[in-house]
Amino acid sequence: MKVSVIIPCYNQAKFLPKAIASLQAQTLEEWECIVVDDGSTDNTAEVVSNISLREPRVRFLQKANGGSASARDMGLQQAQGEYIQFLDADDIIAPEKLESQIERMEREGADISYTAFCSENRQGERTKLRAVQLNAYKIYVLWGLGASVPIHSFLYRTEFIRRNALVFQSACRFREDWGWHMKCFDVHPTVSALLDYCGAIYMQNENGKTGSYIRMQEGNFTFMAHMTKQLKGWNTIRWAFRISEELWIWLLRMLKYRSTQIAKTIVILPVVWTIGSFLLMPISFWWILIYFIKTYIAK
Repeated sequence: MKVSVIIPCYNQAKFLPKAIASLQAQTLEEWECIVVDDGSTDNTAEVVSNISLREPRVRFLQKANGGSASARDMGLQQAQGEYIQFLDADDIIAPEKLESQIERMEREGADISYTAFCSENRQGERTKLRAVQLNAYKIYVLWGLGASVPIHSFLYRTEFIRRNALVFQSACRFREDWGWHMKCFDVHPTVSALLDYCGAIYMQNENGKTGSYIRMQEGNFTFMAHMTKQLKGWNTIRWAFRISEELWIWLLRMLKYRSTQIAKTIVILPVVWTIGSFLLMPISFWWILIYFIKTYIAK
């Protein structure tokens, strides 16, 4: 079973060799790696060219800068494998990940599977992070609050993606992974139970989008405002509840950091969404309390 591994890359040439090396270490040998250069101004092209001379399974695509979502969509269009693995240029995956997930998905006929994950600091020390069983409700309401899973934990059946015409949220350059999984789980995929081992390794990179709480907060509000224009029906209630949770997070960060930058991250939402979110805050308070206890007390 061939896997297409799609790596969007923007000025991360120094990380690419390690990401690709983690593919070369896979126990499954049938894979192709599609590196999509998203208008980099560093030596990404040179690095990939040198690697591809020694590794024919690596392909290189280039495009004007448009964000990681558009880069992943380009990779999807070119993918030839029966399975899709997304991998950021500054992250890696465990050697047995692809083989173990395919074996599980073939046995169960699953559209999606995912593993637990770890973070790795600059000293090479790894910490296993919380892993949860996912469903659409958790992705809408609890993503970012204890139910987040990095995109390289997942493996997708290509036929599932193409049958449902799934694409990324390229119009908003924040939380593309979150939006992608909202779409995936909205079409009721067959999902394998969590494989509870560290299949995906998140490399701590201070220059990444998740490198600071201010960037995280700004990204969350921007993405939430973007999604209010797209959601309908029951999902609007879920989303208003998630916004109300985010307002609590914002207030708590204001108290903790006393930062004027945090104050400026809030985005004005449409009136109906603003009212609905405020009305739900007394209920969402308890979810935030549980999140606070899990994150800062029950470690």
